[in-house]
Amino acid sequence: MPIVSHALATPGPIEVASDEILHFDFPGSDIVLRSYDSHDFRVLKLYIVICSPVLQELTKSVSNTSDVPNGEKQEPLPVVELPESKETLYSLLTFIFPVLPVLPSTPEKIMELLSVAQKYQMDSVMTHIRGAISRLDPPFLRPETALHVYFLAQQHELRQEAVQAARVTLRLSMTIEDLGDKLEFPGMTGAYLHELWKYHQQVRTDLRSEVLEFRNSGLPYDVQVLRCSGPRSNMYPFLPWLDNYIRAIAESPHRFDLVEFEDARARHIGSEISNARYAHMCSCVEISSHSQVIRAFWGALSAVVHGTIEKADSTLGLVKEEPPAENSDPPSVPLCLDAPDANIIVRSSDNVDFHVHKSLLAMSSPFFKDLLSLPQPPDDELVDGLSVIQLSENVDLLNSLISLLYPIPPVIPGSYEKVFALLAACQKYDMESVQSIIRAGIKLGTFPAPVEAEAFRACAIASSMGLTPELENAARLTLSTPMTFESLGDNLRWFKGRALCDLFRCRKGGNKV
Repeated sequence: MPIVSHALATPGPIEVASDEILHFDFPGSDIVLRSYDSHDFRVLKLYIVICSPVLQELTKSVSNTSDVPNGEKQEPLPVVELPESKETLYSLLTFIFPVLPVLPSTPEKIMELLSVAQKYQMDSVMTHIRGAISRLDPPFLRPETALHVYFLAQQHELRQEAVQAARVTLRLSMTIEDLGDKLEFPGMTGAYLHELWKYHQQVRTDLRSEVLEFRNSGLPYDVQVLRCSGPRSNMYPFLPWLDNYIRAIAESPHRFDLVEFEDARARHIGSEISNARYAHMCSCVEISSHSQVIRAFWGALSAVVHGTIEKADSTLGLVKEEPPAENSDPPSVPLCLDAPDANIIVRSSDNVDFHVHKSLLAMSSPFFKDLLSLPQPPDDELVDGLSVIQLSENVDLLNSLISLLYPIPPVIPGSYEKVFALLAACQKYDMESVQSIIRAGIKLGTFPAPVEAEAFRACAIASSMGLTPELENAARLTLSTPMTFESLGDNLRWFKGRALCDLFRCRKGGNKV
């Protein structure tokens, strides 16, 4: 492979690389890196162990030959098997060896590349990759890509990229309605968005005090002495529209922009000089963003805004999915069924057995009908001579579900969240008749349903479980409350995937997803 300088390959769309393009056979290779899709890269071990302490340890554990089945030719070099794809490994190697570095073609793959370099503790390689990203044209990080990059950075636990993207989102109008379809990125969760919203709140809070101090004592002298000579403006100490613009930045950081600044001046001139005969009276007509005075003002304001944002950066954290709380209570005792002729066992995720009838399962669920029609494996577990079906639902959920299959009083869940989980299980096992019974019970009030105060959270849970009727019903309960970050509050953390977009469309389109 020819040795070339570390210049960035021409950015732009890249076709899926063929095996020939991904061929990496470095002169003097003494080790093989094998991707999960069985693509081999022959490289110099020295380069690998120097740039990655993690891979250094992995290379110590491999032998000089690899086990190859069916009598195939053995690899003469030791092989390190890695869980990355051939495309990702190829791109990573181009940033390790003195060859032309190649960035992947999509934001998702670029962030995955950084994540892999971080996983293998390749600090110098990460710096090299970030340098290549910074030279992309158009820029990798810009207002129209910032949210996507932020979500990807959170997903891959890349804090530097998350902070950089969060900064750029300050140039967006941060309302749920304005964000709209931007919230449909794969991997987006409400928890990520909630963390970003807290960051925006921190920036605005800090800006209020910093901008006020700048307004009172930090203005360049040449700006302090500016006066507007237009009608109704003589009573202000200095340019009123400029004063209002400075104050507005704290509430809307996206207004910190030269275009917004010029718009503020234009709006002032339009409102103050509504009659042509006053046009010569307003001195603001003479001010432009190119004047020395305004350049001095903008430089001083920029220092305040950027310094405030930089301090707020430390408050942005990486969001990690919290594992579900473990139930320390012992499993419930299954409901008693007087069914001595039960002929199959259904086992819960917490290992509680329910003795039931095959015919009843098959009658209520096409899923179980098909499952029970399959031949029983010879090594299948038997308990008391009965086959066992292992399910992923816990004992309480199965207790309620099975009670609805028999002519006995139903075991009613104690919360709407558990009712939703029961409905989701019915949907999973194609138990339409049982779903209908539960929904009828919700209407009658015998099964718990969300109230208005729980509506946003209920929407998130219903959407994540794929329960469209419950989402639409819960969305109706939210209509009396504006859909803002403030009203959602901590409930935002419950939204995953498309849930927030589902709610937004449900509210906007007549309660239909």
